[in-house]
Amino acid sequence: MRNLSITKYLPILALTILFIGVSGCDLIQQAILSDLPDDADAVPLRVTMIYPNDCIGDSGYCDSFHIGVRTAEAELGIILTEVAGMESDPAVAEMQIREAAQNSDLVLTAGYQMGAPLANAAPDFPDVQFAIFDVALDVPNVASINYKANEGSFLVGAIAALKSDSGKIGYIGGADVPLLQEFEAGYVAGVHAVNPDAVVIVEYISEDATGFGMPERAKEIALAQYESGADVIYTAAGGAGNGVLEAAREQQRFIIWVDSNGNYLEPGIVLTSMVKELSASVIKVINETAEGTFIGGARYLGLGDGGVSYAFDEHNRSLLSDENINRVESLKAQIIAGEIVVPDQVTLPREQSQ
Repeated sequence: MRNLSITKYLPILALTILFIGVSGCDLIQQAILSDLPDDADAVPLRVTMIYPNDCIGDSGYCDSFHIGVRTAEAELGIILTEVAGMESDPAVAEMQIREAAQNSDLVLTAGYQMGAPLANAAPDFPDVQFAIFDVALDVPNVASINYKANEGSFLVGAIAALKSDSGKIGYIGGADVPLLQEFEAGYVAGVHAVNPDAVVIVEYISEDATGFGMPERAKEIALAQYESGADVIYTAAGGAGNGVLEAAREQQRFIIWVDSNGNYLEPGIVLTSMVKELSASVIKVINETAEGTFIGGARYLGLGDGGVSYAFDEHNRSLLSDENINRVESLKAQIIAGEIVVPDQVTLPREQSQ
């Protein structure tokens, strides 16, 4: 509490005495309430964003979170700290979360790799709020925000099939794990909804998260897929997707971007993007925390509530006809209505893979 000088408020007291003789007790109360300063000035919300790794600049997943927290910093006046996480070392990642919790009101992180470290750390800090994206956790002080990537991937799969001349279409994932298999399942289903005879070549860069940081290997896989006849490749590989983009430029074939709208990266080459509204979700959970309306537990955002979408703008408008868009919008409406149920798991072995 700040020390208040009595001399500073003598004019207010004199005014109060005057009001006693004029307007009565109600006006006295109003004068005091309006003139005395508020000692409970709002303290800025302290927010720490822990990225899965040193991934800012990937034009996709991490950049979406970066945009979200920086927007909140500018618009809401939060005190922001950003940390490059250590997803490859769960013990270090957990330590980073614990350190952040000691100096934060809200700690954000993302990626399936950060799930176990957060689940271990969060219960020890019940007065701190946490949020994680793309992981389902049942911890009271953790908002677990998930996206129905299979639904968005279904639509970009349909677009791939509509634009493919060869009937051979590629998919490159960063890591062969359930989260990325959900993208694959939806994508393959969307391709086959338009062209049941299409062949989908499915390949993963790695069995684990190291694949997200291997653009050279991603480029090799993409070049091989293009050379085998694929004319569209969907990449769900984080920063490694930039390697697929290089291959697409060299071969002048289509690529479908992921997580953020990457249509601008190479107009005429980026066919569309499967967008997860990551930035908006980050701003929303920060707002909720600031307003005292934070809610823990799992949330699942899909086509119906705008959590996922496909990107159609000035950068790819010339690539997609009205007929193409009408077909995709029809499929979208059927998914939202429950008339199409999009799979979220792959069928193994992958019969459509090469």
